[in-house]
Amino acid sequence: MNVQNLIFDFANISHHLLNQGKFYINGVWIFFNPNINPKMKDKLFSDFPVTTKQDWINQAIQELKGKDFEKTLVTKTREGFSLDPFYTPEDFKSHEWTKKYQNQVNPKPEIPGISPRVWSNVVRIDVVDEKSANIEILEVLQHGADGLLLVLEGNENMDVLLQNVLPQYIQVFLCPKNNPDQALSAFFDWANDNGFEKKEIHGGLLWDGFAQALNASNDKESILDIVENLLELGLPFTRFKVFSLNSAIYHDAGGSAVQEMAFCISAFIELMDGLTERGRNPQEIFQKLLVECSVGSDYFMEIAKVRTLRVLIHQLAALYQVNLAPESIFIFANTSFWTKTTQDVQSNILRNTTEAMAAILGGSNALHVLAHDVALGAPNEFSKRMARNVSSILKEESYLDKVLDPVSGSYYLASLMSSLFYKAKDKIELLEQKGGWWMAYQNLTLQKEIKAMRSERMLALVTKEETKIGVNKYVNREDSDAVPGINRMPEDENQLKSTRQSLLAENKNQNQG
Repeated sequence: MNVQNLIFDFANISHHLLNQGKFYINGVWIFFNPNINPKMKDKLFSDFPVTTKQDWINQAIQELKGKDFEKTLVTKTREGFSLDPFYTPEDFKSHEWTKKYQNQVNPKPEIPGISPRVWSNVVRIDVVDEKSANIEILEVLQHGADGLLLVLEGNENMDVLLQNVLPQYIQVFLCPKNNPDQALSAFFDWANDNGFEKKEIHGGLLWDGFAQALNASNDKESILDIVENLLELGLPFTRFKVFSLNSAIYHDAGGSAVQEMAFCISAFIELMDGLTERGRNPQEIFQKLLVECSVGSDYFMEIAKVRTLRVLIHQLAALYQVNLAPESIFIFANTSFWTKTTQDVQSNILRNTTEAMAAILGGSNALHVLAHDVALGAPNEFSKRMARNVSSILKEESYLDKVLDPVSGSYYLASLMSSLFYKAKDKIELLEQKGGWWMAYQNLTLQKEIKAMRSERMLALVTKEETKIGVNKYVNREDSDAVPGINRMPEDENQLKSTRQSLLAENKNQNQG
């Protein structure tokens, strides 16, 4: 008998026959136990004794044959807390507060039928010549990209640069090298002149005045003036974010996850206090905020970091009495420059993929994948295409867009989130007690702390405390890619420049070679 013939509608079966434990379909009598309640869940493990976490620990200690459980199986992180070898429902009880942030990743899509998980595949365009940049823009939009990151001087001809671009179908992010007001005004003027609906313009301005001060000195009042002007410019464009909170600068300078979260949130508190003192509405500020981060290769830690950033922003909004839904917080994620190497460059493709997955599962709303050869200088066409395809493959072939929040309910990630949250919260409170972000910036304690962590992490590769394929394990001494590449730029004591963890180890390898 064909199995398909067994598909039937229970509503059409005689209640009398069901009570007798049988029914007749397609010439065949089907018999069953009428006493089974279909709504009752079978307790399949009821015959097994309940096993506590301590029972598992005791079993592990027995298997270790005298070795210390803590020293052997418990991992100490650079963030300042310990990771157990396994987690159980008992662990979740103390982290149950994280449950309210499950499935709070992005607003429900407006278009019926599309996947519940939405993120944009962003491609960076460094604009030197508007015509050639426009050719590249149209090329990437036709081959997988649905977001643009335009690196601008501010004086570009937008009509040439964005010719034939339809912004209502993509997200546009602006990264101004100089005056952000000028770049934003030019983009908005282009949108107005071409008759696009203001509510159809999506994206944001990747500009954080305090983060900028870590590269080029600026005074606090000037930063507040610029942000106020950006807020005014962006009022009519309700879905466009006009300034960013940048944690990526601390990550790519070598900071830990706790440091990057604590310093960027502290900078935002500094900004909020300055703007509210000038009479700005906190609700307006939060609505126009874009959070930018870099995601490294420590897979689960980075997933938890992105999720915790959302939690921190949400809880900070509540302190300012702003009603902000967690899923409305927009997170723009880059894969990490800090993790990239100049030796065994192809391994960077794997790092990019791991980092992209962590960003997506962490809940980022826009994803920019760096070219895997970015540490060697200007990426070539092949590496740019590979970077663009990472996001597409994770969506179209790995189906990461089919489930809204695949990692919700993980005891391990709940524990990581909780540990990161409280460590970052404690650090933020300590910064506030000592005068806040601007004070830490001026007296250089912020910069010194990040640089100390950077040195520690770089040295970990030289001493092989950490392993990096192609750098301190399976090193190819004749690797043609083993060239100096982009090293750390000259850095003043008040600056934080992007660099790479493998820099010292690569230099050592070259000297030995």
